[in-house]
Parts: sequence; structure tokens; C-alpha cells
Amino acid sequence: MTAYFKKQMDKESNRRIAADISAYGKEVIDSELFRKAFAQKHHTNTTVGEHTLNVTAAALRMCYALEKTGLKLDRRAVTIGALCHDLGIIGRYEKFANNRVCCRLHPIDSVRISRELVPEIDHKTEEIIRCHMWPLNGWMPTSAEGYLITVADKYSSIRELLYRPALPLLRHETVGMILGALVCDAAG
Repeated sequence: MTAYFKKQMDKESNRRIAADISAYGKEVIDSELFRKAFAQKHHTNTTVGEHTLNVTAAALRMCYALEKTGLKLDRRAVTIGALCHDLGIIGRYEKFANNRVCCRLHPIDSVRISRELVPEIDHKTEEIIRCHMWPLNGWMPTSAEGYLITVADKYSSIRELLYRPALPLLRHETVGMILGALVCDAAG
């Protein structure tokens, strides 16, 4: 595969990711809480917001690849689940006694927050968010989308911990486009 072809594939993948985030996750990314996610450190080298976008990008890329095999996946549930999975971590030092408690309880808080941000959230998406810490918290995913988010979260976490500074899964122009939309919406 030539470098040019790979770059073109990456651009197309990033366009699809941005389109899915815009189509399914607008309520989440437009929220004040999502903005705050970029101010709290996570996994040493990233913020909760950066990690969330990394997980969303990884999950959607896996989703696109699996869909090519004929597997039918709920991209709305994947997008919202990925965008909301760690929102319960925001304020962790005030809410949780230690990292073990945070690991166990933040998914429950993330589900509560997701209900506020996305009032019409369905049971499958709530389950994806609640189970994303499996096997660490014992709640096993029950859907393909739940396993997909769990894998994307672990993949992104390991990648963020190993690389200093963390390597983004989304190209800078895509992150800039998403964050630019947040700033424009906040100002207007």
C-alpha cells in the first residue's frame, strides 16, 4: 500500500467518523460536560476528552471494518456509547476515594450522565457504557457493540499509556473540526 493511498484512506475514514459523531453524538459533544472533559487528565498523557475521541475513532473504524464482512452493527449505539463511556470520570478526585473505586463506579455515573445528555438513549447503549470496564468490574457486555467499545477502550488506553505524547487516533484536522464545532456552538 502506498503512503498516498493510506493517507487517502485515513482521510475518508476520518470523514466518516466526523459524520457519525455529527449525526449521532451531537447532544454529547455540544454539552458543557464534554467541554470539561478536555480539562481533566486521564491515562497520564491525555485528557478524558482526548481519550473519548480516541475510543470513538477506534470503535467506529472497527465498526466499519466489521460491517464490510456483513455484520450489522448499531453505529448510533457505538458512537453514543464511546462518547459517553468515561464522562463519569470527570470530577473523579472529588467523587471517588481511589482508582479502584473509580474503576468500579464511573461506568454507573457515566450511564446516569448519558441519560441526561441523550434523553432518548436506549437500553443497549446504556449497557455498552455500563460494561465498558469489563473484565475489571465484572459487568460483561451482551452485544457485539458492547464488546467493540470494550476493546476500543482497552486499545486506546494502552496506546495512550505507551506513547508519550499520546498518539491521536483521529487526525488533527478531524479533532480540530469537532472541537471547532464545539467552540462555534458555545459562542453562538
